Amino acid sequence: MNHLPLQLMSGGAREHLTDMFKRHSLQIDLYILSGLILAITFVKEIPVNIRGQAGTFLGRLFLFFFTIVFADSYSWVNGLLMATLSLLLLSLGPRTVAEGFQSPYDVNLKLVTQKKKWWIEEILHENPIGIQEDSVKTSAIQDNSNASRSSSGQGGSR
Repeated sequence: MNHLPLQLMSGGAREHLTDMFKRHSLQIDLYILSGLILAITFVKEIPVNIRGQAGTFLGRLFLFFFTIVFADSYSWVNGLLMATLSLLLLSLGPRTVAEGFQSPYDVNLKLVTQKKKWWIEEILHENPIGIQEDSVKTSAIQDNSNASRSSSGQGGSR
């Protein structure tokens, strides 16, 4: 019996796309490199709502994923530039948590009427117009643990 070898079809959309990416890999790499450099240079021009989305869990996951993909697929330079862009986007995003002694509920601005300056204002040649906070509310640290306490004043058996 005479058997003919199986013939498989070659080609198709996948083959054409793979061939296109192989032939134009240098141009694609240069476009990505140029885009990353432009995005890093003009990172403050990116809208605040997009920079805010970069700070969410999905945004951070997206940035991390694309940093790994760029470093693995293209070059370590593109991966380094994508990591730099990611850090800039995260650092320039809007802050949602009040830092330090900032009170999120009330802003009490008092005008400076005294001519006498504080020592640091004299040293740094500052001329403040107003003071946002002139007092800070603090509280003592509370120990609410149920751990047993040992005292050296109590006698014990050996």
